[in-house]
Amino acid sequence: MAGRATRTPRRGVTAVVPFDAARFDRLMAEYGMDAVLATTRHNARYLTGGYFHHFVARTGRSGHGQYLSIVGVRRDLSGAFHVGGGDEGALIERFGGLWIGERLQTVRGQGMTVGSALQAAAALGRRGLGSGTIGVELAFLPADAFDVLRRELPSATFADASPLLGELRAVKGPQELDLLRRSHRITGEAIHAAMAGAAAGETTRGLAEAVERQMGARGGVFLYCLACVGPGMVRAPGPERWERGHPLHLDAGCEVGDYVSDVCRMGSIGPVPAEARAMYEACIEASLRLRARLGPGLTCGEVLRLGRGFARATRWGEDAGFTAHGMGMVSHEPPQVTSTPDRPLEAGMVLSLETEIRRAGVGHVKFEDSVAITPGGCDGLGDEGREWCAVAG
Repeated sequence: MAGRATRTPRRGVTAVVPFDAARFDRLMAEYGMDAVLATTRHNARYLTGGYFHHFVARTGRSGHGQYLSIVGVRRDLSGAFHVGGGDEGALIERFGGLWIGERLQTVRGQGMTVGSALQAAAALGRRGLGSGTIGVELAFLPADAFDVLRRELPSATFADASPLLGELRAVKGPQELDLLRRSHRITGEAIHAAMAGAAAGETTRGLAEAVERQMGARGGVFLYCLACVGPGMVRAPGPERWERGHPLHLDAGCEVGDYVSDVCRMGSIGPVPAEARAMYEACIEASLRLRARLGPGLTCGEVLRLGRGFARATRWGEDAGFTAHGMGMVSHEPPQVTSTPDRPLEAGMVLSLETEIRRAGVGHVKFEDSVAITPGGCDGLGDEGREWCAVAG
């Protein structure tokens, strides 16, 4: 489930840590943090090695508030703790246990957000971190829980740990890459099956529902489907109908074992419109030219510059565009493909590459797939179904 496990002996740590401890050490020093508190499902699962309460795995809603477990990890990995609900001890044992030594129950009668924060604050205090720098997931931490942490630890400094945790997850191990391959393969197959099973006049809403069914049949958890039928430019399932001569793109994602996909493919009812086909082939060619240049050491700024250059070198010029983003447990996670800061790629990172051309009178033609950076270049994660899907009609 998680990243690269370490077997490096650590003070007070007797079990195998399910992530790259050396990378964690470096990032903690770089960000100047003494401990981090993970409160999201994806980061809790990453730090525990895959555990999260199954009852709330798909929703945070619980009673009058939300479920809030907390995974606390300090810089040297000693004294890690998990705060969960009162029934989670048996669930953790069924999961197979955790490397984390202390398991705490949320304070009852307070609501889980406040009760979990009270336990986390007390645990940090016992570890002598009451005046330390504590990383929290600011974009995901409930306000009442954050209020408790600041009240109970008035001498502590709180900082956003989301960038640190994103960087920790940025380099994937073999198991993670296998899950990403599965999620991308399922998505590509589901898109083509939905298109192939459609008939003229099908709405984009109906096509998105078909993608969801096809993903479920293959073991994926549906996340979204953006549907756009030409010559319109609206990318959302709705009443628009897929008619002969109108190119369609379905841009969809699913989740397999917490790892998500992002794939876009094209189709048409009847013969492929000539200009739309040429646009799509140009998108694929631009993407393949970029893939031939990818590898460790190439910077994210160079990826952006090359991708945009290859897209705009097509005969559609400024109508062509390119973007890229990291993929993993979160869509658009590190590495951030921007020129500031311009960081180099590392083997094990995963990028989604999006090349598109928008042309009035034709529509929005797009090709998107994902690649894993390898020591010698890159490897496609979901190249199946790249061809245009032409449906008889």
